[in-house]
Amino acid sequence: MIPFDRSQMKIRLSLYWQCQLIGWGLNTLSHFLSIFLMDFGSSGTLMIFTTVAVGLPISHLMRIALVKLRVTARPLRSQIIYFLCITPVFSVLDSFAWIGLISRFEYQFVSEPNFWGRFINLCNEIASLLLGWNFIYFAYHYVKNARKKDQAKIEMQSKMLELEAFALRSQMNPHFIFNCLNSIKSLIQQHEVEKSVRYLTTFSKLIRTLFNNADKKEITLYDEIETCRLYLELEAMRFDAKFSYSIKIDQQLDLKSAHIPALIIQPFIENAIWHGLVPKGADGRIELSVMGKNPSIEVAIDDNGIGREASRQNKGTNGLAHQSKGVNLVQSRLKLDALLRQRLAKLEIIDKKCEDGISEGTKVIIKINQENI
Repeated sequence: MIPFDRSQMKIRLSLYWQCQLIGWGLNTLSHFLSIFLMDFGSSGTLMIFTTVAVGLPISHLMRIALVKLRVTARPLRSQIIYFLCITPVFSVLDSFAWIGLISRFEYQFVSEPNFWGRFINLCNEIASLLLGWNFIYFAYHYVKNARKKDQAKIEMQSKMLELEAFALRSQMNPHFIFNCLNSIKSLIQQHEVEKSVRYLTTFSKLIRTLFNNADKKEITLYDEIETCRLYLELEAMRFDAKFSYSIKIDQQLDLKSAHIPALIIQPFIENAIWHGLVPKGADGRIELSVMGKNPSIEVAIDDNGIGREASRQNKGTNGLAHQSKGVNLVQSRLKLDALLRQRLAKLEIIDKKCEDGISEGTKVIIKINQENI
């Protein structure tokens, strides 16, 4: 024996039929109140039931016509014209159907004097009722279509932003690899064979990491820090102890569960080395720190280089024309990330100075919220 499932007995009415039943129910209730107050008796009750018996299927037929003609998909002006034309047609059809039905109950509406005058009044009453129904139907679909268009526009903008972000990521990897290959070339030219081999080994690990993350919109903070560690190791070998580096990680922070846009920290480390520490010549220091400040993660790149102002002056005088393309790309990507994922991303660059106004280096702070705004 098949067990009885009460859930199968539930009838779910669509919003359209809910509105139909509620509308005609309110219409019936208002007429019953009129009959009760004016004492029309059984003839009034008959008119109410016949009105609903005819009006409900007629209004449904009108809706079918609107759907078949795809009225709500047309321009606004065409929609208004269609609604204004369809309403009188179905009001006349409703009037004839109601007269035919009520005549079966020996209520001789046709034989009454001034039939056409009363017929026109009846058409006007029904037209006003159907016009109200059409207005609600029109308003509902107009708002619904407007929302669909807005949603489609938002989705299109999102896709465009995703493509732009992908293009930016695509620019990052060649830019980064080019700089590393330049470092290997420099070591080979200096006949540093052993160091070149070690550099190439570290570089191969770095390339593998980059390729693994090439098609990812986001990577774990652990992978990003590992990329930065390998890069710092490469550059420290290349410049042969001209600078030292340290990496400090918040022990309470789970690096593998936190996600950030790929390759957004390394360009600032590269910028600090090339524009701050290398021109300084010796005793350079760079510190990478990652701290969890709920609900955001704060990444800081702190160096004791010559500072941004002196770096700008040096670019045109000593041949250090290395462009900060990676930094500019990161700034653009952080803005895109905030738009795409509604996630707060903030970049702050601090020029450190002593009391005498002499530069003590630069500090870059990247804050990325791990929760949506």
